[in-house]
Amino acid sequence: MKPRVVFHADDLGISPGVSRGIARAVEDGPVRAVSLCVTGADAEGGASLARRWEGEIDLGLHLSFTLGRALSGPIEGLTDPLGRFLPLRTVLARCALGVPVEAQVRREVIAQLERADALGVHLDHLDGHHHVHVFPVIRDAVLGAARHLRLRVPDDRVARGARARLLGALARGFRSRAAARGVTLDALPFVGLALHDRADFEARLEGLLAAPPAPAFELMVHPREEDAAFRRLDRLGARGDRYRAELAALTRPWAQCIPARFSLVGAPGPG
Repeated sequence: MKPRVVFHADDLGISPGVSRGIARAVEDGPVRAVSLCVTGADAEGGASLARRWEGEIDLGLHLSFTLGRALSGPIEGLTDPLGRFLPLRTVLARCALGVPVEAQVRREVIAQLERADALGVHLDHLDGHHHVHVFPVIRDAVLGAARHLRLRVPDDRVARGARARLLGALARGFRSRAAARGVTLDALPFVGLALHDRADFEARLEGLLAAPPAPAFELMVHPREEDAAFRRLDRLGARGDRYRAELAALTRPWAQCIPARFSLVGAPGPG
């Protein structure tokens, strides 16, 4: 039996360039799962693509508490008075300190789920921009409002470094909170941190696929085309040759050979 890898593109709808890049990676490459950011500048354009792909790939909500504006209004500790989300480090620190009120956070999770529904996108799963769905406080709101969806557990055992260790600790905390609430997490093993924002993306991808870390796993990717909207909205995104290398690798002819070596079907539906 062939190993199964779910190429998952985050960030659909953040900007027109991101949506165009993901469309290319779906239609000309191996991507079979995407998640829509409804607080992004191109949420409607991304949703239009998602509706076109329904039934062919997995569709998820890319929950945001670090990009754009809260749909439910200002949230104590996470937004400014106008409802604009604060920077990632501020959001993580305040969540770690328990500053946000869970009820307010849960309202925002519900608002983003409802926005996806209003845009005609039928969701299979949920993940988070900058993995915010596993942050303290936010994770409890997610487990309360979105337990009917498959929830990503971003515990990347392949990646190394401080970022991977921090995210792994947050992911294990998320898993523990889910168990305490009786929520079953059936997400596939997660990898991708070691490939993100790398000029040598293609070589790293080939190395990963040559020695799969599990019989089935989710591989996070970020294909996009450059545009001014993305640069304005997400200062942590890959720049220059790094994003070009990722999109090129996922759409070049060698990627067409991946289905011969791997099953690319999406992850199983939520339980």
